[in-house]
Amino acid sequence: MSATISTTSDRLHTWRLTGIGPGVRSRDGLPPGPRTPMPWQMLRFWGNRQSYLPQLHRRFGDTFTLRLEPIGNVVILGDFADIRTVFRGDPATFHAGEGNSLLRPIVGAHSVLTLDVPEHKIERRRMMPPFHGERIAQVTDLMAQATEREIANWPTGRPFKLIERTQELTLDIIVRVVLGVDKPADAAELGKALRAVLGVPMPALMMWVWPSLGRRWPWRRVVADLDRADALLYAEIAHRRADPNRSQRRDVLSMLLDGDPEPEVVRDELVTLLVAGHETTSVALAWTFERILRHPRVYQRLRDGLDEPNDPYRTAVIKEALRIRPVIYNVARRLTEPVELAGHTLPAGLLVLPSIGAIHTDPRIWGPDATEFRPERWLEPDPPQQAWIPFGGGNRRCLGATFALTEMDTVLRTVLARVELEPDQKRAERATMHGITVVPARGARVNVIRRLG
Repeated sequence: MSATISTTSDRLHTWRLTGIGPGVRSRDGLPPGPRTPMPWQMLRFWGNRQSYLPQLHRRFGDTFTLRLEPIGNVVILGDFADIRTVFRGDPATFHAGEGNSLLRPIVGAHSVLTLDVPEHKIERRRMMPPFHGERIAQVTDLMAQATEREIANWPTGRPFKLIERTQELTLDIIVRVVLGVDKPADAAELGKALRAVLGVPMPALMMWVWPSLGRRWPWRRVVADLDRADALLYAEIAHRRADPNRSQRRDVLSMLLDGDPEPEVVRDELVTLLVAGHETTSVALAWTFERILRHPRVYQRLRDGLDEPNDPYRTAVIKEALRIRPVIYNVARRLTEPVELAGHTLPAGLLVLPSIGAIHTDPRIWGPDATEFRPERWLEPDPPQQAWIPFGGGNRRCLGATFALTEMDTVLRTVLARVELEPDQKRAERATMHGITVVPARGARVNVIRRLG
């Protein structure tokens, strides 16, 4: 078997040749939108979309057009019927891979995030076995052990940013459960390299638009971090491939090596899981604690149910936190042919962005208390499950959704059983953008009041 192992520079070059392209520039026939200068729209969208887009929905309604470099015109979708049309539509018409092209230099050309039909279907099928329910159930004990180790490092009586701790925790779970690295020194080295990659700030992503920036500081450092992480991942792939006991292992990497795929394919699959399963889950956990600690009744009811391994109220709390504080505000699809949506004929080449944030707080769906954190709604008859889309929808729904929900449930139960927490201040934390995720502005600051055992 031979394999060509690409560097970050190779992927940057590939992206420049086959990237997202100029998009659709003409506004003719598109929904109305703001007429503010394009640089202003870019700054607001990339840096503050969680407040900017709701403002525009109030002004223009469910659907409007923005101008964003380097994409061109994009249409924001906030109507449930239109979003369902996109999610249920022909994947050959609604290209999610092209919509995610900005991620290609990081996750690679073989990622389910950047592939479209027919390659996406093949790759998704290859990656699904490790995420079957019974497989995930086998590693919940490893998740709980990682949580116990993390809690032991939390200070008592001194406020700290919980999101920094959940980032460390979810990375530890990724390294040990997904990659299967169980030697502390190796796990620490790989974790350090991956933190550098996963913590890339939004300004650094400009080099995906202008690849020549990768030769200049500070972007040169980002390229070096990516190459360092890749070297460690390729070494781990080679080590695991040679393990004679690989078939008995429970980690995802060992399962991905079934069928003897090329190292670059496995590398892209692993980085995809890191990008999709580390930052998003850590932010979701931070928001969940931020919400429950400001609702004492919810907090107490959760504690009362800790003896139940599958407490339905804990599930309701997690789903409500993901509804009211979605980690990703939008997903994207590139149209490959003209499509009728929202009363307009949208042209081929246009990028449409279904708005998770808009759907999750739409009073037409969730009622007059749509913006309130009320987990009990999930225990009532017939909650609007189809309008709950924190993991996207259709054939592009996150394949690690069950893994993430199981991880959140395990962490939440373990933390509440071991420490008593309080928020650093009573006022709710506002949302802010960090890269492509929506995070608590103060990092979900908490205090450990006392340890429970």
